[in-house]
Amino acid sequence: MLLVARKLFPEIPAMNEPETRIELWKRLLQPSSGELLAELAAGDLHRISWLQALRESWGGELVSVALELVEARRRAAVKFPLQESLVADIAGVEQATGALTASHKAERFKRLAPPRIHDLCCGIGGDGMALASVAPIRACDVSPLRAWMCGENLNEAEQAADCRCEDVETLELEGEAIHLDPSRREGDLEGRGRGRRAWAYRDYKPGPDFIRTLLERNPDSAVKLGPGVDVEELPALERMEVEFIQESGRLVQAVLWSGALAENDGQHTATLLPGGERVSGLPGPPPVDSGGRLDRWIAVPALSLERSGLTGSLCREHALEEMAPGLGLLTSEVAAPSPWFTSYEVLESMPWRPRRTAAWLAERDAGVVDVKTRGGAVDPEQARKRLRGKGSNHFVVFVLRLGRKVIAVICRSPTSGQTPASAGSFSG
Repeated sequence: MLLVARKLFPEIPAMNEPETRIELWKRLLQPSSGELLAELAAGDLHRISWLQALRESWGGELVSVALELVEARRRAAVKFPLQESLVADIAGVEQATGALTASHKAERFKRLAPPRIHDLCCGIGGDGMALASVAPIRACDVSPLRAWMCGENLNEAEQAADCRCEDVETLELEGEAIHLDPSRREGDLEGRGRGRRAWAYRDYKPGPDFIRTLLERNPDSAVKLGPGVDVEELPALERMEVEFIQESGRLVQAVLWSGALAENDGQHTATLLPGGERVSGLPGPPPVDSGGRLDRWIAVPALSLERSGLTGSLCREHALEEMAPGLGLLTSEVAAPSPWFTSYEVLESMPWRPRRTAAWLAERDAGVVDVKTRGGAVDPEQARKRLRGKGSNHFVVFVLRLGRKVIAVICRSPTSGQTPASAGSFSG
């Protein structure tokens, strides 16, 4: 809906100026603009004539910013409990650490008990709001708009903080407690666009050289990383720990902990939220290869467990074996009684023939059919359309390439108490 509305409000050249943008946002937060925000939040953004009327009444610049805020707050609902008062643009929400993960990270700083925390590249203040409950913070961001938003959000949370527009690479910091969230979006340093994701560690801004120097001068630091970061590219310094955090089935970020914040020196840690389960250790060998054997159960490891390289050690604990090297699917005779695995009971396996598989499902009153795959064996969305039925039973079908064969493994939905979201590394 936002895309439809935005066609009426093309980018206004003056809005590229940071001062102009901030003034528009300040106007939007005035009580007099509350009616506009309420109308947009409750209205139908497909009604072109209504949007045009709002533009004539309020001005195109203000309505454009109001649309951004309304949509940002809508998207923030899954991240922040008080999203109704959040001050943020869409890109700021997408890049921000959610409240649950931020609180989890702040616990390490709480045990450190620093007199002050520097929140560098603070964005809209996702981490800052949690860190400010631990110690006074000094937050900064190269984007004037994002630095201002951070200050507004911290004030709204009744947490005093010093929020400034500063280039972190110009700061002289030594011996301080640091939280750094380098930008992983190209062309977004000024907060004007959503930018293309920068997946590689070498493309972070500020980059690897700055991060290494910062950690050498400030040992008690945390660096927020993308969940797909190549850990081999990270600086090899003393007292380091890499934590992979999974929240409600989604792998949300990795964190490089250093100094006193590293609770497991030289190790990897996998964390599950909201439960708080955690496992640490050295990345080990992969699980034992079953030789292609399929037992009664298929188990899918949690994403944080996979990324941390710790799957193998837990597999031995639960008598799980890998179906095929590199597949990431495990098999066993009993369901793994662990939050680290989602277990699916195998009902049938057969060569992948869509009509044959669909017929088997139809005979058993199939309705919703989830299709999961790895390695690009099929297009899961297309396969889902071909297999779904009109019945009431829910099935899960794994379509897998084993050597030269492609097979369909039909399963019940996951065992009670486990979330299928932990299988999110599958397509579909």
